[in-house]
Amino acid sequence: MLAVTVHLTIVRRAEESRRDESAGPYFDLTSVWTFAAAIVLPPGMAVLVVVWLRIVLWPIARRQPYRFVFTSAHIVASTVLAGAAVQLAGFSLAASGRVLTDLALLGVLVLVAALYWFVQVLLMTVALKIVNPQTRFVDSLGSRNDNMLEMTTLGVGAMLGMLVATHWVAPLLLAVPVILVNALLHRASERQAHLERLVAEQHKAHLQLTKDAHTDYRTGLFNTNGLSEHAGRLTERCKHDGQPVTVLAIDLDHFKRINDTWGHPAGNAVLAEVGRILREKLRPGDVAGRDGGEEFVVVLADTGVAQGTAIAERVREAIGEMSVVTTDKHRNTVTLRGRNLPLTEDGPEVRAISASIGVAVVPDNGDSLMAAQHSADAALYTAKENGRNQVRVAAGIDLHTRRLPTPRMDEPEVTRSA
Repeated sequence: MLAVTVHLTIVRRAEESRRDESAGPYFDLTSVWTFAAAIVLPPGMAVLVVVWLRIVLWPIARRQPYRFVFTSAHIVASTVLAGAAVQLAGFSLAASGRVLTDLALLGVLVLVAALYWFVQVLLMTVALKIVNPQTRFVDSLGSRNDNMLEMTTLGVGAMLGMLVATHWVAPLLLAVPVILVNALLHRASERQAHLERLVAEQHKAHLQLTKDAHTDYRTGLFNTNGLSEHAGRLTERCKHDGQPVTVLAIDLDHFKRINDTWGHPAGNAVLAEVGRILREKLRPGDVAGRDGGEEFVVVLADTGVAQGTAIAERVREAIGEMSVVTTDKHRNTVTLRGRNLPLTEDGPEVRAISASIGVAVVPDNGDSLMAAQHSADAALYTAKENGRNQVRVAAGIDLHTRRLPTPRMDEPEVTRSA
């Protein structure tokens, strides 16, 4: 009991840390003392040692009283059963001088150690089953390293019991190496926790770098690299399944005028709002990205030309009905509005936002994403040349019953680069 007190008092901080870091069943070195007490002491004295150990351990365990009492009870039960098994075997722990007798004692101690371990695991499983019926027996076993530690402590406990049978000072001598082993375990646990934190931080940083490398920070959509990778993968999957893919080429009308009139912060605010609209209007499986400047590309999975054109119209209408609160070059607040909105007292000049959209389809406009994108770009230029703020479908596709909106002529003509 003195050795137990010295051991647990010295290693208290380390054991508290190890218990806090343990995600599952916790294994410590106290089996050295309880198993030694079980095989060498009478049952009453063995129980007294266990109870004293649990009293000393209480400030370290910091568990709910009912859990602490149950754990103490199953340790007492396993200790009593192990002691009874040794007494029934009738072997003396002192050396007999006969090889076969000593080997038989070794076998008995191995079986008793297995009984001691199994009773604790069984009772712990019953307790966990009561709290959570989904608990499996394997959940109570702990990790491989934990069980190797437990086998080691039981082996040392058996050695301690045999030493106690010959000299009473053995526990005091063993307290020193047990404390040192505790310190080594604590350092190994800290090192492992540190490595796990580093791995988690590296994984998080890798995910963030991957996201940053494929994301346009201004709009939250894919950038050119992300668009090429994800849209290409989506197109190949749809081609493999025999499904059509619709490509939308979107360009904001007269965007240069916004930058020149109100400044680049205003233009950036418009781009961010367009990115938000695309994320809201598209389905989870679709791909949208900013392809530089004021140009956007949308790739719609398993979508024919009619449905793709309808989606393009919804996007165009949403962009034309935007209201973006921003600041101008002089840091005055200004609200830029879509060209589809009615005039207000702010004047017609703030109605500055609209988009032209070209539509193309794989495989109708080519067998690859690049070919369809070129066709969508050509349709986009047609939309711009015919008045902007409209949707045009690439040449070679017949919409039959679908009619495109007539061009809007309320804006002056400018060069195609705008």
